[in-house]
Amino acid sequence: MKYYSLPLQPMQESGAFLLRALQNDETPLLDLLVRESVQNALDAGRNGNQALPVSVDFHIREHSLDAIASTFSEGLDLQMLGKRYLRTPKLLEIRDSDTEGLTGPMSFDSVGTNGQHGNFLKLVFEIGRTRADDDAGGSWGLGKTCYFRMGAGLVIYYSRINTGDGYEERLVASLVEDENRDDRLQLTTQTGIAWWGASDGLRAITAPEQIQEVLDALGAQPFTGKTTGTAIIIPLLKENLLPVFDEEGGPMPWWYSSYENYVNVAIQRWFSARLDNPFFASGRYLRASVNGKEIASADMLPIFRVSQCLYDRAVGEAPEKDDYLTARGVKNNDVLCRAIQLRGEFVSSSQAGWLLAVAITPRQLQMDAPDNVPSPETCIFSRTDSGAPHRPIMTFMRSPGMSICWDDSIDSRGWAGGFAGFSDGRYVIGLFLPDSRQELLPSEARGLRSTIQNLEGYLRSCERADHAAWVDINGGRVVEKIRAQCGRALKDFGVPPQPSVTVKPLMRMSRKLAELVLPSRGFGGDGRFGKATPRRAIGQGSRGSAVHLPELEIMEVRYAASAIAMKWCLKWGMVQLSIPREITVSVDSETGPITFDKWFEGGLGAFPFRLESPRISSAPPSLKSMEIADGTAVRLTIDAAYVQPGLMLEGELNVSMTDAGGKLLRPVVGIRISDTSGAAE
Repeated sequence: MKYYSLPLQPMQESGAFLLRALQNDETPLLDLLVRESVQNALDAGRNGNQALPVSVDFHIREHSLDAIASTFSEGLDLQMLGKRYLRTPKLLEIRDSDTEGLTGPMSFDSVGTNGQHGNFLKLVFEIGRTRADDDAGGSWGLGKTCYFRMGAGLVIYYSRINTGDGYEERLVASLVEDENRDDRLQLTTQTGIAWWGASDGLRAITAPEQIQEVLDALGAQPFTGKTTGTAIIIPLLKENLLPVFDEEGGPMPWWYSSYENYVNVAIQRWFSARLDNPFFASGRYLRASVNGKEIASADMLPIFRVSQCLYDRAVGEAPEKDDYLTARGVKNNDVLCRAIQLRGEFVSSSQAGWLLAVAITPRQLQMDAPDNVPSPETCIFSRTDSGAPHRPIMTFMRSPGMSICWDDSIDSRGWAGGFAGFSDGRYVIGLFLPDSRQELLPSEARGLRSTIQNLEGYLRSCERADHAAWVDINGGRVVEKIRAQCGRALKDFGVPPQPSVTVKPLMRMSRKLAELVLPSRGFGGDGRFGKATPRRAIGQGSRGSAVHLPELEIMEVRYAASAIAMKWCLKWGMVQLSIPREITVSVDSETGPITFDKWFEGGLGAFPFRLESPRISSAPPSLKSMEIADGTAVRLTIDAAYVQPGLMLEGELNVSMTDAGGKLLRPVVGIRISDTSGAAE
């Protein structure tokens, strides 16, 4: 094979840059590899027979160092290669079949004006080039850099395609390494990037006998007959690809014993909706194997069988009477099925997708003897079980069927809406599946295109290079609204509605009174916003002077349909200067303000009000604000060096209504010294 190094040019990408381009150090490398390689294979299989699966096979085996030295002798420092690999190295081969393979031109000279670059150029040479099709798995083109991080940076691409006139094989290799390493393998390149290909220029080898020679050296087999596909071969694997597992709380899971076992579970973790699932609704389903052993849906870990079952129920293709949840004795009232509606976002209906969730016991997840299956937290997050209550676990995906991430946040603005889990030890597993065909209303103000864009395309544009989250772009709020609606639904699911008899007589009287005095727009106040002070005596210093205890003064109030906007001034107070202050919201009643805790203890349902993070217009540079207590309080913290007697803060704050019943209630906004200080409020 002929060696070609990339010459150093101004603003040229380098090996060191590409190795850190994905900017994801939290997800284990093997997980990143599984996500990228399987999704690439599924993208390449979209044009095939929709009744047949896309097959992806992972093979992990040893290989001789001589195979690398003889095949890539030109351009490599063979002496350094021997020093770095004293033991027999391993390689990973990822092989997809019945896919279209690496089609398209093999050189940029062959691309006409406005012509298609094709799979070959995009995968091998065009790192960072985006894909324009909305239903593709990736768009940034940086995911493929994970291949170079698995070993020494050497990757061999082999493919067989149907040209229309027959079949053609292609093979090319690439090496990307940090050009600043003292033990780098390349001798001459200044960029750390090189290729091996045909001797007549920088293009793939197509001669079958030459390809066979390289494959034989690496222990790989060619595609034969009518089979097309791609094999990505990564030799010189690192020996530390398995993530570290904290064993303090229990034994290490079985899949941490080898690369083969870990890859098996990683495929389940990210592609459970599509793996061995003929009911998958958005294309060909996935058939995967590791070292020749196929992963059947019936053999998946229970948590991933649950997530596949939720997907099937969301698309409505599989009979529920035969699915895993029914077989494990899960009742209908333990399953949440909710249409997520967004107003003012779509051209036609308001439905953004479906939320499916289940409350399931450890016994139903086969965690008890004799199965002793690890907990969902261990299977998903690679950590020991935290004990009850277990945080709700949410995942979400687009039409390709890959879980974007698994989220167990209990932040009030998260996917679970602040619900912290069931105290009886049940797990809550949730899935959001968008209605990808929904067309968004064009709006440049919300960051959407001037022409109509579907929800699938918008969500795809909200993914970063590692596809690990959805983040609204350019002021759009579609993801934020979806997440909020899912959070409300899951929170209601976790706290069943209370019977009407739980409404206390005093509260009923307060609601009736509020109906008579509240303004017609949304909900309002009764003058209690004029000044919020603690019930005990405080210093009454004038504006700008030091007061004894903290004091919050509401300067201006504006009403909206479902919110109150306030301008406020906070006098920090002289008591415990370095302790944070908390702005709180309570519900007014005849017996005094009802706090969030008292509301919850009284079984009154969802708390009707929520504080949004304040905008501070006048404050020390060290000020930090954080939502606490399920959005019913905001903690303000300032470094002790900036806290002085007479300190005042000014800003704006919104009180939003989170429950329809809030229209009949009045919020009370107050200030207190953080209870982390141990001081009385």
